[in-house]
Amino acid sequence: MSQQYFGLSVDNDLFFGTDRYYSSGIFLKYGSIKEQPRDSIDSQAYVSTHWTFGQEINTPSLRLTYDIKKLDYPFSGWLYLGYQKEYFKHLDFGYGWGVQFGTTGADESLAKFFQNNYHIYILNLEPLSWAYSIPSSFHFNLDASILWGKKLSTKLKWVHANRVFFGSFRNQLISRFGLQWTEIPGLPFFGQRLEDLSDGLAFFAGAQLTANFHDYSLTGSLFQSNSLYDFEARLFRNSFQAGMLLFRSSWRGQVMFNYTSPLVDDQRINKHLYLNISLIRLF
Repeated sequence: MSQQYFGLSVDNDLFFGTDRYYSSGIFLKYGSIKEQPRDSIDSQAYVSTHWTFGQEINTPSLRLTYDIKKLDYPFSGWLYLGYQKEYFKHLDFGYGWGVQFGTTGADESLAKFFQNNYHIYILNLEPLSWAYSIPSSFHFNLDASILWGKKLSTKLKWVHANRVFFGSFRNQLISRFGLQWTEIPGLPFFGQRLEDLSDGLAFFAGAQLTANFHDYSLTGSLFQSNSLYDFEARLFRNSFQAGMLLFRSSWRGQVMFNYTSPLVDDQRINKHLYLNISLIRLF
């Protein structure tokens, strides 16, 4: 059994020829198993810790304009460090808690720097205007999660994960569920599972439903009006997902397609597609 992993996970809509709304997410990940059962009758749970250093970037559909009246979505960046601790009594049931802290702001989150340099030097495109970004602020968030799976047949399983966020950056309830087809034990599509690392191929098809009570990256502060934008964030949003992952020796690769509903009322385009690609090295 591997004890640790390190990897990179990337969200981007560029794979579909677009560059708008939730346009980029880059996440460096590290984690390890801290405790595990000594044998099959040991009552001790699997305990693992997970670190994420991440950046999220949001962009309007008219990304070159300086006219705030033409913007249908905010410019915003979120740079953070996250810690997660998870407990699994067995491979199909677990729970956890976490904390995230970081900063918003076009310059403070490095979102404008990375996105414009990527557009100029890699894509050979004009830099984005980054006019009227959601303002800079330090944030602290907590979260809690519960994950479980129910076998329907030898290879088919119903899987479900619920997560709640509370803090200055996000206040949300998220439920992710669907069908998993694989011979790999446990819940390989939820987090970075270290409890069982059997080689194999797995497929997932499902949805993610979100009740959004506050999202600083879309509307600014919950307690005071600090954004020039006048957007109303959607209370309910959904995302349809389909993907696959592959375990081979000490490597784990995943591709996940996401088709999302609007996040704010003023979006010109009522759908958004992005792809997640993840590569994890176990050691």
